[in-house]
Amino acid sequence: MQDQQLLDEFLAAETEDAVLAALNKRGLLDDPTRWKALGGMPNNQSVVQAQQSTAAAALVEKITNGIDAILMRKVRAAGIDPRDPDKAPGSMTKAVEKFYGDLSDKSREEIRQIAEDSMILYATGTKSRPAISFYDAGEGQHAEDFAKTFCSLIYGSDEGSYKGAVPFAQGRFNMGGTGVLPFCGDGRKMQLIVSRVPDDMCKTPHDWGFTVFCFFPSTSSPSWKYLVGTDGKIMTAGSVPLGLVPKLFAKAGEICKPRERKVPSGTLIKMYDYKAPKSNICGELYRKLEDYLLKPMLPLRVIECRAEYSAKVMQNTIWNRLTAWGKDKLEEGFEDGASIQIKLSTGETIPAEVRVFKILDNDDPEQDAPQTGLRALINGQSHAKRDTQFFKTKAVDKEHIAGSMLVTLDCTALNQTSRNAIFMSNRENFREDPLLQEILKKLQRELRSHEGLQTLNKKRYEEKIANATSDELGISALEELLATDPTLADLFSSMMPGKIAAATKKLNPGDKVEGDPKPEFVGKEFPTYFKRADGMTVVSINLPKDDDARTSFNTDVVNNYFTRPKHAGQVKFMGQLEPTFHLFNGRLTFTFHAPKKAVIGTTFMTQIEISDDAGHGPFKLVVKATITAPREKGEPPPPKPPKEAQDSPSRPNVIEVNRGPDAMPLTIEKEPNTNRLVLAVNRDSKLLEQAKNLKKPEEVPAVEFVFKYGLALIAMGLLENVKHTDEWKNNEEQCRKNIQDHCAGVARVIVPLCLTLPQKLPKAA
Repeated sequence: MQDQQLLDEFLAAETEDAVLAALNKRGLLDDPTRWKALGGMPNNQSVVQAQQSTAAAALVEKITNGIDAILMRKVRAAGIDPRDPDKAPGSMTKAVEKFYGDLSDKSREEIRQIAEDSMILYATGTKSRPAISFYDAGEGQHAEDFAKTFCSLIYGSDEGSYKGAVPFAQGRFNMGGTGVLPFCGDGRKMQLIVSRVPDDMCKTPHDWGFTVFCFFPSTSSPSWKYLVGTDGKIMTAGSVPLGLVPKLFAKAGEICKPRERKVPSGTLIKMYDYKAPKSNICGELYRKLEDYLLKPMLPLRVIECRAEYSAKVMQNTIWNRLTAWGKDKLEEGFEDGASIQIKLSTGETIPAEVRVFKILDNDDPEQDAPQTGLRALINGQSHAKRDTQFFKTKAVDKEHIAGSMLVTLDCTALNQTSRNAIFMSNRENFREDPLLQEILKKLQRELRSHEGLQTLNKKRYEEKIANATSDELGISALEELLATDPTLADLFSSMMPGKIAAATKKLNPGDKVEGDPKPEFVGKEFPTYFKRADGMTVVSINLPKDDDARTSFNTDVVNNYFTRPKHAGQVKFMGQLEPTFHLFNGRLTFTFHAPKKAVIGTTFMTQIEISDDAGHGPFKLVVKATITAPREKGEPPPPKPPKEAQDSPSRPNVIEVNRGPDAMPLTIEKEPNTNRLVLAVNRDSKLLEQAKNLKKPEEVPAVEFVFKYGLALIAMGLLENVKHTDEWKNNEEQCRKNIQDHCAGVARVIVPLCLTLPQKLPKAA
């Protein structure tokens, strides 16, 4: 059944109400013969509603399907069966390389051209609630195939999921495209689908097919349904090219007409009243999409067509965010992603890359950099993540750079069984599985021992306290107070070792570390050697039972040699032990873990070969690991002296810093690679300034003393109260933040409480 006019009205409609008006005008909305249940499942809410948690994440699934469709078109047009294991590309990376070449070598203009020809996301509609349209120049679908593709759920046909056996396609579960539906409108949650197969894939005459999805509320059987013709089939609209996308090569800031360019085939999906941010989509929505698409396999063009959101940027391209930051935003050594390789018990390897953002001038050092945390990627798309708290745990211990770290795990090469074990089907969350725990535990070991991260974490800590000073007179007065109050003295001495320390050395901006500076490492594109400092390529190590041991080899290759997309290094292990390893600034470090049942005295030999497809290598290394007795745990701490012996307590490690009037009045810093805590009182706090303004000039020293050491005592009391709890064990950093927040509240009243209230206390008659 053809109905070109109805399609034209759907395309012109910019709100759900306009679509409903077109349906009601024809009596279609209330005609049950014109609607079929999505997926052939009357109770399909359980599938549609249980997908992505955000509007942006749901849109990413449309983009994923678009990339699949484009590559499917390329393969089919080349006369290849996408399911042919011998002729079809074996991965999405290989498919892109086969049909587009090396995209990393293409210019910005060439990438934009590919995006505008292939994938476009654009906004029309109202200022408060846009209609979001997504077009891909992919394989399209015949009208008669809509039921087993666009309109199917879970079950596609007797052959299984439509893309389930296609090795270069990412879609597997046959439901991701419906994730946007809960974010369409507030009532009927509608979307339009228009599609046609390219002529180079089908030589027989064929038309555009179209339908709309609509939600039908009901107390007993609420359901999503799709529109069909009077014959019960998907409607068509002829075969002539349709105006579906904005024009090519729009100028910066130009407001484009949304459907000016006519296309002969492909797929357009229009989502009415979509719950996107109320702004130009090249702003907040663009950033949200980019957060998921760190390095998509194909570029996407994003275009704002609403005149109400006119701005300098009305079009932008999402493409390879990982290489866009460069040296101006990333710390030295991490510009291209320092590589880590995680070897799994399944025999698979997960490449990881570590990037650390610089703290730019005028930036808040406590503010997380964009796109930080741990991200698991498949074909450049984020599938699950952990926030920066992952780097602050004791297992990683990188608190001072955690908010600037981005670690990506490339899970593309994992087999489907492993992927299913660690990812939920919504592509947003990890599944708590033993394989995931193995991955995270091995990654934590590498991050904790990574020499570049250790150095940078220590550097950031030193920068935080670079202007710290200690107050000799104040500390002496505090010592006298502690000597007269056994309760307070016991509190200070009972803190964890190192929390009571000698007076802090005065550090000033510009102070230099003693010793010769280490020369900057400049790596080569390809290695010329892997060897020990003495030139040896064979090393023997002791491997404590049920523990780890590390060994390193020097090299001259760049840090991303093992993870870069082009001419990446490959490592082959021969032997019973296959280590995890990382490469940083001329050191290739292997981490070996002793097998659980290994007998003390047993020696395992691991042969290592390193090469690449550009002809370098193989470089051969040998590690002989001998199982030794387990490491002895540290000596128990000395017994705590009796209370009566505490007449001269050690100085508390309380320092003063200048962090501006709006910063926290007190922060609790952790010294890198230790358990020691430092209480840093902000001398610039506006709360301190307000307290001083309320007192006479001669009372200012007392105000400063009370503010500094009153807050310190309160913080230490709260620390003492929480340090033995499971909460402290599981999330020490959050506990310290909570205490800082409590101290910020106390800071408002600490001075009048200590200096004024005692004078008002009632006295005995």
